[in-house]
Amino acid sequence: MKQTILIVDDAKENINILVELLKKFDLIAALDGQTAIDIALIEENIDLILLDIMMPDIDGFEVCKVLKKNPKTANIPIIFLSAKNKNEDIEKGFDLGGVDYVTKPFNPNELLSRVATHLELRSYQKNLEMRVSQEIQKNLQKEQMIHQQSKQAALGELLMHIAHQWKQPLSSLGSINLLNKARIETSNLPTLEEFTKSVEKSEDLIMFMSDTINTFKNFYKPSNTNEHYFISECVLDILSIVEATFYFDNIQIYITSIEEEKSYGNVNEFSQVIFSILSNARDIFKERNKEKPEIHIRIENKKISIRDNGGGIDDVLLDKLFTPYISSHNSTGIGLYLSKNIVEKNNGIITAQNKNDGAIFTIEFITWMD
Repeated sequence: MKQTILIVDDAKENINILVELLKKFDLIAALDGQTAIDIALIEENIDLILLDIMMPDIDGFEVCKVLKKNPKTANIPIIFLSAKNKNEDIEKGFDLGGVDYVTKPFNPNELLSRVATHLELRSYQKNLEMRVSQEIQKNLQKEQMIHQQSKQAALGELLMHIAHQWKQPLSSLGSINLLNKARIETSNLPTLEEFTKSVEKSEDLIMFMSDTINTFKNFYKPSNTNEHYFISECVLDILSIVEATFYFDNIQIYITSIEEEKSYGNVNEFSQVIFSILSNARDIFKERNKEKPEIHIRIENKKISIRDNGGGIDDVLLDKLFTPYISSHNSTGIGLYLSKNIVEKNNGIITAQNKNDGAIFTIEFITWMD
């Protein structure tokens, strides 16, 4: 594929000479500076510009300034081709971003050699830009895949916790229905008072289940809104989701809070980080068959520490725990990677270390943008 050169000169005779000399390339000509700027902004594949300096209205130096300020044309190499041969003119051309400076009258072979050199460099540059763009796209696709897998994992976790939350109320509803059915079948009909209590009990259980669903919806609903919030209230909301599951697995949770100031950030995203850390601890307990599993949560102003007694994190994994697909147990490892991204996005730092008989995760928000 031929490379494209834009020739800019207000003298038609000069353009004709250059067209003949460079005829093996795709050539575009402009007789003034403004036309050159318009062409450069429209054309997508200009590889090199040969630019005269002394032109009416807009001279070559000004054309170069305009093109170098525009991101679309900033990387196009410019060779100044001018009768101005003073050192200060040559220095000014290079200072403005020109890659070369050829004085008129020029040697045809020398000009061809310089044009060939800068076109080759331009080709390398464009190939590099294309490869960088391809790598960026690949990384974006990987990030999207990681986020999607994380969402699916979080959804599965939440559904499991809801199932545990519903287990007892569903059992109670079943018992109420079975009792009423047995009374009807034996003609031992309940009194109005007994029937009213039965209905009220059913309504309470259904309302509890409905509240669970609302909590689930609020947790999983994406949000880009930052707000002031207490970390302790956020933690209690998360525990209202997981408490039945943790109770089922005999996991004791202890909370200490000396928080007095509200934090600022995306509370929905922060909740997902806490959820991920608690879920990881639960998985560790189950994987290692931990007896008397415990989680200790300490909350201070703009800081939270979550410590478990699950035996700690393998030293080999500790330094790279927050990288993609690295996990402290048999899972995808995506949760902690995204947790780190979320915390840093909210101007915080998340760290992990082994302490006593378990691991401790600490989140501290350094800078808050109110």
